[in-house]
Amino acid sequence: MKTRNLAAGLFMCALAFVLTWPSLVTAEETFKWRMQVLWDSGTLPFQIEKRFAERVAELTDGRLQIKIFPPGSLIPTNQMLDGLQTGMLDMMKQYEGYYIGKMPEVAFTSSLPLGFTDTWQFETWFWQLGGVEMLRDSYASLNCYYIAPTIYGQEPIHSKFPIHSVDDLKGKKGRFVGLSGPVMQKLGATVTPLPTAEVYSALEKGVIDFADRGGLAANYDAGLYEVAKYIILPGFHQPTTATCYVANMDSWNELPEDIQKIVETAAREASAELFQQHLVKGMEALEKFKEKGCEVIYLPDEEVKKIREVAVGVWEEYAAKSEKAQKVFESQKTWMESLGLLD
Repeated sequence: MKTRNLAAGLFMCALAFVLTWPSLVTAEETFKWRMQVLWDSGTLPFQIEKRFAERVAELTDGRLQIKIFPPGSLIPTNQMLDGLQTGMLDMMKQYEGYYIGKMPEVAFTSSLPLGFTDTWQFETWFWQLGGVEMLRDSYASLNCYYIAPTIYGQEPIHSKFPIHSVDDLKGKKGRFVGLSGPVMQKLGATVTPLPTAEVYSALEKGVIDFADRGGLAANYDAGLYEVAKYIILPGFHQPTTATCYVANMDSWNELPEDIQKIVETAAREASAELFQQHLVKGMEALEKFKEKGCEVIYLPDEEVKKIREVAVGVWEEYAAKSEKAQKVFESQKTWMESLGLLD
């Protein structure tokens, strides 16, 4: 009798445990983020961002779902950092050149005119020589977390007029963002930092005469062959380019550590994919531009040297704007010297 009672009691305890299991074990939390991106829909970089979001959802088993918003849909492109700080966005994909006035150090981490000549030189500086750590320190003071850069090669200039020398730039109106802006100004051009998505219409309406916008593949996707018939190479204003994934710090800290690691890993994976596709599809796009009647002009070496003298002066000017900018610049300068890129 005692044995039967004991067995019955154990059974009832086990049954009660099973019935109350949902209340004892909390289901894994699902996080939903809003991320606004730099590139307009239909372009190669936008597709990379969609794949990034899909990859994060895949690797986290749906625990982090990132909804992608096109540029300007939630907040103007040049105000995304403000939106991130206030929590309007959980994450952004941005080109830091938009806010070099607020953070002079990012003048060097977005792109360095006539600086690094190879994507992997820039990549190495970020991950092996302290670049990522410096940026995480800078963004922490803004209640933001710098996740990772996305690094790719040169961007061309698209122009409504032929450019063969520095003198051809004088008196012209251009769209440039980051350090390329002050460089162009010192070369005699008038510069406006329009958002990427507005470049096509600005060229079409004659608001600007020439512009930087993105890589060749993305620019072909955006139809720039319709509004600018000249492509200028090399892309001296942005020989290498870095955009970035940055999160609101509160949103970031809410994530479990394993999801944080997955986001960082997926971000680096996206960087590698964009670099590779930028190179391959960029070469294909250049031929397509020619088929559309565009002329490709390669600047002579002597003209590039003239521009570099101006660019180096702008580097030094921005390095002097803050202690953090000086630290970043000195680190990059040392690396460029090791690579033989500086005399």
